[in-house]
Amino acid sequence: MIKGINNQPYLDMTPYLDMDTFDKLQPEIHKGFALAREYAKEGTWMAPGFTFEDMSYVHNWKPIYQAMQEFQQLPDTDPIKQAGLELMPKNFKNFQQRNLFTRYIKMAMGAYDPYIYYYLWEEGSWDDRTAPRKLTPEAEYFPNVVKWVESLVGTVFTDIGRVIFFHCEADGIPFEHRDLDAKNGIDVMAPHRNEFIHIRPDTRNQFYIWDPDKQMKYGINTRAAWWNDVDWHGGNKVMAQTYSLRIDGKFTEEFRKTLGIDH
Repeated sequence: MIKGINNQPYLDMTPYLDMDTFDKLQPEIHKGFALAREYAKEGTWMAPGFTFEDMSYVHNWKPIYQAMQEFQQLPDTDPIKQAGLELMPKNFKNFQQRNLFTRYIKMAMGAYDPYIYYYLWEEGSWDDRTAPRKLTPEAEYFPNVVKWVESLVGTVFTDIGRVIFFHCEADGIPFEHRDLDAKNGIDVMAPHRNEFIHIRPDTRNQFYIWDPDKQMKYGINTRAAWWNDVDWHGGNKVMAQTYSLRIDGKFTEEFRKTLGIDH
């Protein structure tokens, strides 16, 4: 069964946001994606702590972390490994170095990952995505988006944590996953307080919550939502580039009362 929030698969957050202003930011966002590409982080490298048997479909592609494992197992005399080592990052936290190697290993080892990430507030530690962060250099390309996010402080959030654009290539699959047990197999039954708002410009790539016990998908039929990170979630592919904006932070106590989660 899913854990949900207040016995619901997700909460609709659109009534609490100025979505009309967000809609007017689309030209800036599209332009920012083009201009800030040198700062973007490409590909999902994290090896999950969960297994895949509870997914709603068969996981029939090779994630980047698996391609990396296969790359490392190649003989040192293999030309693919020799060429790859020339691109191997000296510092994996350097996005520019890692992006070059990501492009290589996806092609050379047949990995699949459609994601490109733009951070507006720093990535920081995944152990606490709601802790306050600093703005990133690429945030300068999204000035009005930053103002829009900052306008949520005081009413929705007490603090802004990690803020990230998930840019998905055309025909890409927002693959199913679980968040909170993605590192070191964190106990999914432990209590947690991971608060965020997930925003999409439209609902073409239909996000959903998957309940493996009931074998049921709960479609997230709204442009802004919050759900329980412990639950399986993903999206359907669409024949166009899409994106979502996730804002992590800590909800104000007044907003938690409004949502009925102050308990």
